[in-house]
Amino acid sequence: MSWVGNSKLRLGLIIGLTFGAVDLLYTWLFPLEDDTIGALLRFYGPMFLLWAFASFRAARRDGRLLSGVTTGLVVAFATFCAYDLLILIRVNVFLTELTGRADWQNLMARFKASESSDLRAFVTLDYLKMAPLKIGAASVVGAVMGVIGGSLGRMHVWLHRPA
Repeated sequence: MSWVGNSKLRLGLIIGLTFGAVDLLYTWLFPLEDDTIGALLRFYGPMFLLWAFASFRAARRDGRLLSGVTTGLVVAFATFCAYDLLILIRVNVFLTELTGRADWQNLMARFKASESSDLRAFVTLDYLKMAPLKIGAASVVGAVMGVIGGSLGRMHVWLHRPA
């Protein structure tokens, strides 16, 4: 049984837990570091490449593009389920530090406008509300990475077929 085969969910969970742990560590070390475009690309780029690589392996193994696409989608879905859970932990553990970040000012303005008295509950609920959208968007990106990786895997099979 290959590491991609029946373990797409497990692979996604491992990727999500790993990236979530890195995000927690990075927030602990640099709590006021903003999420700039460059920082986001450096963080999510390797994640997306892992999804494409898993898709490449699946399509190369099965010889079908659909295997790559479904692998990318499932791995991305599982990744973001685990990752979003760790993000919830991150925002609750580092809540005080994160409120000083420039990229949190919109959230803080919405909190003040809400007249809510509990910042932790407001932030947690806000993140929970956004989780389905983030997981859905990541799943779409995973499917796109699946098309890319799966196409390359399928091409590899085609190029290396016996004459």
